[in-house]
Amino acid sequence: MCLNYRSMPRKARIFLGIGNVCLFTGSSLVIFGNHSVTQHSGWFEFVRGFLLGLAITFMFFAARLSRRCSPAGSPTR
Repeated sequence: MCLNYRSMPRKARIFLGIGNVCLFTGSSLVIFGNHSVTQHSGWFEFVRGFLLGLAITFMFFAARLSRRCSPAGSPTR
């Protein structure tokens, strides 16, 4: 699904930005944090999963908000 960033409402752009930050942080923890966290792997896995879940949630709501608000120039069904 391709989202036009300019025609999205402000709230959807904010949710998309927060989702992208959570996705980047969660995936960078996977790449850079494996060798540094050996004793607290349970907490590490929890934080990683929590961030990835937040990313999915925020991106879903951004897509839902942008789908609900059609652009001003487009015809409605």
